[in-house]
Amino acid sequence: MERFAFGENWRKFSEQLQAQDYFAAKKSLEELIPNLKNKTFLDVGCGSGLFSIAASALGASKVLGFDIDEESVSTSKKLLEKVSRWDQDVRKDAVQFKVGSILNEDIGCQRYDIVYSWGVLHHTGDMYKAFAAVCRLVEKNGILVISIYNKHFTSPFWKAVKYTYVKSPNFVKKILIFLALLRYAAVALIISGKVSLRGERGMHFYTDVVDWIGGYPYEYASVSEVADFFEKNGFKLKTLIKSQGKVGCNQFVFERVV
Repeated sequence: MERFAFGENWRKFSEQLQAQDYFAAKKSLEELIPNLKNKTFLDVGCGSGLFSIAASALGASKVLGFDIDEESVSTSKKLLEKVSRWDQDVRKDAVQFKVGSILNEDIGCQRYDIVYSWGVLHHTGDMYKAFAAVCRLVEKNGILVISIYNKHFTSPFWKAVKYTYVKSPNFVKKILIFLALLRYAAVALIISGKVSLRGERGMHFYTDVVDWIGGYPYEYASVSEVADFFEKNGFKLKTLIKSQGKVGCNQFVFERVV
């Protein structure tokens, strides 16, 4: 399957990461999941490893981050060393990173108090199989945090753009990125009157744009489609944060009640 080089993008992001970015990410995780102390934490599609590391600093007793991309796992291990120099609360001995896919049966059957998968399951190539897999990994009364691209009439167009990106030579990729940067800069100027190189959750503007324009495989779902699936599988929706844009990610916090 054609696939965007997510690991390469996360490596570049981690190399530029500053302490202020990390602490912004840590704060956003604490606001979303207020009590991580002594909880087990699973990061499905850990990317740069940033939020696995933040979870350990917030008191998680055991943290496992896994990703299908070997470069992401390598980046996560390096970032753990980097961030631990900024934050003495980071517990390196509590964090493990490994290569793995949520679609594979060998991911194990251990359940976790917190399962976190931000902007990942819609990039697996089989989103609903990934949904079913994460359901099995959440403890009773545990928390599942996911973010999923919103379904919009323009979604098929963006899927075609992303497919074009991964199939194209480098010079075409650069053109697509440049056009996307112009678009997002224009939108930011209209909405806020400025363009910030740093986004929410400690993310970087350029990294997010490259991820968006190239992120393939790409699937999407409406709020009701996501909520209905998990509610039918024993979860209760606790928090919903809708995307500010038409095709951005909706954020869900579910509690397993069955």
